[in-house]
Amino acid sequence: MRWLLPVLFCFASLAPAQALPRVMSLSLCADAYLMGFADKAQVLALTPQSRDAGLSPMSQTAHRYPVSDGQIESIAALDPDLVIVSSYSDPLRNQLIEKLGIPLLVQNAGNGFAAARTEIIALGQAIGRPREAAAYVKKLDARMAALKPVSHRPRILPLQRRNLTVGNGHVLDEIIALAGGVNLGRQISSQSMGRVSLETALAINADYILANERADKLRGPDSRGMEFLTHPAIERQYSAEQRVLIDNNLLVCAGATTPLAVKKLLKQISQR
Repeated sequence: MRWLLPVLFCFASLAPAQALPRVMSLSLCADAYLMGFADKAQVLALTPQSRDAGLSPMSQTAHRYPVSDGQIESIAALDPDLVIVSSYSDPLRNQLIEKLGIPLLVQNAGNGFAAARTEIIALGQAIGRPREAAAYVKKLDARMAALKPVSHRPRILPLQRRNLTVGNGHVLDEIIALAGGVNLGRQISSQSMGRVSLETALAINADYILANERADKLRGPDSRGMEFLTHPAIERQYSAEQRVLIDNNLLVCAGATTPLAVKKLLKQISQR
């Protein structure tokens, strides 16, 4: 039995596998990725918004994870190895996090599917899960490839709260294009978002108007910003069959939700 000692010594002398970094998310877009391919044990906290069904279609899954209010005291208490923020995060808080000696990973909240893919790979590298991140991207790509855009090029006018429409560079603009549609918002605004008047919404004569809120919510107590969508002239010109919906929780970020949003739009414009 003397041979056991050197063998045991050999195993004991092997360096243990490097522990995965303990991560904390201050980005709703990153929340979905962490739930998708991180080791659950390494996720110290997601954002509270991750549990809000109005902002995330993964809200039920998020209830299985801890969340944090994102205050600097909470961050210090958790003492993560990495904090994920977006380019829209509070710069002062970012500075305080760095003063605590905690590294930041800044992501741009994926305004497009291609950009989101790049961010996912970068996040996978940062959290020690590159293979899992690559598999996650492959899964998203497969879902996108399975969606066939319509060929009749429907003209779609997105209308949002406070008379807003979306132009080039907005996540919804890309979703419309991926579904085979033409975003008429580009004719109104050269930027990612712009205002549209009632007269323009009527004159542009879209095949569809696209909302991100359900009709029963448009007449609620906070619906002043949506009055034009319930205006009698709009309701006369655009029938129920010409109104399509993509819930807002599919439009907050590109990436994880893009295949879901495109699929939902295709289902509505393919059947009419």
